[in-house]
Amino acid sequence: MDAIYIRRWREDVSACLTRLLPGFEARFGYPPGRHTIGGPAGEEELASLANVCPPGDLLSWYRQVREVSLPDVGNGVFIHDPGLVARREVTAVRGRCAADVVVFASDGGGTLFAMEAVSGSPVYRLPAGEVVAGVYRSDNQRFALVAEDLAGFLNRQRDAVELFVATGAAVDL
Repeated sequence: MDAIYIRRWREDVSACLTRLLPGFEARFGYPPGRHTIGGPAGEEELASLANVCPPGDLLSWYRQVREVSLPDVGNGVFIHDPGLVARREVTAVRGRCAADVVVFASDGGGTLFAMEAVSGSPVYRLPAGEVVAGVYRSDNQRFALVAEDLAGFLNRQRDAVELFVATGAAVDL
């Protein structure tokens, strides 16, 4: 994942927010929350993240974007800050799928999104479920592979934001 892709993603989502936020309260009946697409993560944050993520797509992402918080898009779209990612409350998935994972995103409904800590890893949806000693049980019917890699996940997120802005319809990844 390169800096040009990340910059374009950021520009596309920011343009959507520019269309969404004016008139938001009149359209949805409540004031919007604080929507942010943060700047690059700091060197200390990147160093702590490097302990759980070898060089690859996640670190490339965090070099450009520290976090994303879009609380009013569908259930919410959140790409966690590096400190939360490095805490690793969920470290593995076992059951229908077995993988060591890094949780990096969530929605406002309790669903987590995780990937293996290597470039090109698929992204998994972890619906609210049992976690024991850092291991998520993947027997839930809603557990699924949602993208082939981080760029695929980000593309789906961008598309979901664009659809929400255009129609008000929430997309469930």
